[in-house]
Amino acid sequence: MSKIIVPTDFTSVSEVAIRYASELAKHTNSELHLLHIVDKENERADAQAKMKNQAAQLGVGSVGTVTAVGNIFEDITDAAERENAELIVMGTHGLKGMQFIVGSKALRVVSEGNVPFIIVQEETKRSAHVRKILAPLDLHQETKQKLKIVADVAEKFGAEVHLVSPKESDEYLNNKLTRNVAYAEGYLEERKIQYKTAVTEASSGGFVKDLLKYANYADIDLICILNTAEDRLVHAFGIDSEQKIITNEAGIPVMILNPAATYKDSASVFAQ
Repeated sequence: MSKIIVPTDFTSVSEVAIRYASELAKHTNSELHLLHIVDKENERADAQAKMKNQAAQLGVGSVGTVTAVGNIFEDITDAAERENAELIVMGTHGLKGMQFIVGSKALRVVSEGNVPFIIVQEETKRSAHVRKILAPLDLHQETKQKLKIVADVAEKFGAEVHLVSPKESDEYLNNKLTRNVAYAEGYLEERKIQYKTAVTEASSGGFVKDLLKYANYADIDLICILNTAEDRLVHAFGIDSEQKIITNEAGIPVMILNPAATYKDSASVFAQ
């Protein structure tokens, strides 16, 4: 059975992540496990008790609890991989307060392993029953890698995929982008998944801003992006683009995939 891990620091944003992951576990028939990273071995018992209390408040079936000694920037993905998790659902405190999953260090958390992340915010009100998925397409060949998981999610929920790309005035870049979009359309058609395509008014430089406007206007439930932090890829839209997307004002959940991980045709909570 598939397994979803939710790191918790016992704050309100963790409660949002647990609620979202709980809904997702029901929809995907997955196990749900809470994870807390402690600084010292003697803190495990207290953490386990707090997690069991959080689990009890969900009012659902069995919820596992896991503790690990270490720090959140290095040990979340290690713990998830030891537990054979296929997905991590984590909360962000946004651009202020305790920066649990924000900035270069937070993106390093995602970069450390091969387990996909879904990031939610305290403002996230959307259901985990995904109806519309936004998949930004850029000039990178690697953006094609995320299509399989996007398609898996769409099949699981009967969702519609929105392929959104920037406007490019340069003929060479526009042709390359057009080929990427055509590839994505063909792939989704082959898998019989409903989709829409859109081109933003802005070119690459202003793409993220227009992308988030589109996501809010189209009532998108999940944005799916590649993690290009830590020099995995040079992002076409600016080095802080991932941070802007995961802390979007609409509180839309964001799935982040590492390019290397998307090559794997392994088990997934969304696989049919």
